[in-house]
Amino acid sequence: MKLNTGIIAHMLPAPPLFVCGNLDHRLCLSDVRFFIPDGDSYNDDILYFTQWDTLRGAGGGLPPYMLCVGGGAAAADFLKRRQVTGLVADGDPLLVFGVIQSIFLRFNQLETELLTALREKAPTGDILNCIAAFFENHAVLYDSDRNLIGSSDLYQPGQDDPYWKETLETGRRSEKMLAEAKKAGIYPHAIRTPTADYVELGPGLPTILTYSYFESGKRLATLVIARTNKPLSVYQLKLLENIAELVSPSLVHIFAGSSGSLENLRSVLTAMLNKELVDSLLLNRCLGLAGWSARDDYVLLLIEVKSALKKSELLTRFRHIYERIFADSVCFAYHDRLVLLVHNDNAEVMAASLPKLETQLLVHNAVCGFSLPFTGISQLNAQYENAEISLLCGDRDKRIRFFRDSLGGYLITRVAAHTPLFPLCHREAVRIYEYDLENGTELLLTLETYLRHNKSLKSASEELFIHRSTMTYRLGCIEKISKLNLDDPSERLHILLSCFVLGILGRQAMGESLTPSSGNKKTAPSHSG
Repeated sequence: MKLNTGIIAHMLPAPPLFVCGNLDHRLCLSDVRFFIPDGDSYNDDILYFTQWDTLRGAGGGLPPYMLCVGGGAAAADFLKRRQVTGLVADGDPLLVFGVIQSIFLRFNQLETELLTALREKAPTGDILNCIAAFFENHAVLYDSDRNLIGSSDLYQPGQDDPYWKETLETGRRSEKMLAEAKKAGIYPHAIRTPTADYVELGPGLPTILTYSYFESGKRLATLVIARTNKPLSVYQLKLLENIAELVSPSLVHIFAGSSGSLENLRSVLTAMLNKELVDSLLLNRCLGLAGWSARDDYVLLLIEVKSALKKSELLTRFRHIYERIFADSVCFAYHDRLVLLVHNDNAEVMAASLPKLETQLLVHNAVCGFSLPFTGISQLNAQYENAEISLLCGDRDKRIRFFRDSLGGYLITRVAAHTPLFPLCHREAVRIYEYDLENGTELLLTLETYLRHNKSLKSASEELFIHRSTMTYRLGCIEKISKLNLDDPSERLHILLSCFVLGILGRQAMGESLTPSSGNKKTAPSHSG
């Protein structure tokens, strides 16, 4: 990564004795080399290292950027007269040279890590961790309304920091800190460029670097580096500008807000859920701006937060949070819920994202219903209904509820509205069902689980949380009660479907809800279905 002499000066363990020229120049330095007087040519992208004894005898031209060890004021005067931008330091020359080398190596490694994270479309938190590592201080991203979009895990303020605690509780930039800064008069202490600021907030408050993202003159977001670990310097403004521009394409979909490309897609998807007529050209254009197409793979998540958090401004902020969990996604508020549409939901994405989703749902005291994975955006409305069914009818003990887990009961309930199901059940399965009702056993569930796991004792017993010997005992009881032919594929399928149906009838008898409209009304099992 290319640096300038200002960043080198800031990174030195001991401040340079003298500074010559303007250190706040463009980032052009890529390495450090020893200065050889009367060389044929000098590169503009190299910081040349020398000692005063060598420098003072140099004739002819000099390189544009230099660091001299020793010489003090005389060396500084020499560099100024020769119009060289550079530093005069003190100490052991070899040690100083090694320190400068390590600075270049460190920033090269950090740049590689950041570019890798961007290329792999890492979550916003990981990208902010990469940014924080450059400055060895906390990195935070806010939207145009000062809502918290994300922050680095690295160099976070302590739990006793009142301003960071306020930010975590409200999800917004600390109002108390801004009020304290205004009392101290922050503007005289700010050094500004068109996009970045170095600000000393005042006594007892952190020094910060900020970078503002603009679109058509409107501020979209602000990246903040807050001192929590090491001092910050005005010399780091150029570094911040370079990094912020580098990550802009990867973060723009998050902080684009009302003027961003994803906002148009949110509006189109909302119109589709409202069953409004949406022009296909407009839909394809909005999908294309996100890098999607109408025939791609998707899954829809419906997130319901506790009633106290169902304010529009909070839901708007929460959408950023859930979009960060699934890097390739769009989230929008709809009927006091959040709809999260995940693009290309492969197994790797789900494995990496579901634990994070579970954690965030716990924070918001929220639950989430998954639709079935689907191909084609035209299924949006149908899959929204599926996600709603899984949300309302799924396992109440789980925060994440998949429609696939409710699919059997849903289909059986829909069919039962038109066709009596009990007469269709395998008679041997009915015998086991009636035995369970009379004796309070769970043999039907045992049989269903055993068949679903392709007659694997190990897998079935693990799902039921029973010992393998218990599983064997239950199967022995089933053999005594009924006459099953589990070797015939057709009969095995009939028995499994019968287990599903009879299991639903049993849950109906216990008063469980099967559809969003069924409420808590108890339905006794009936031989007419």
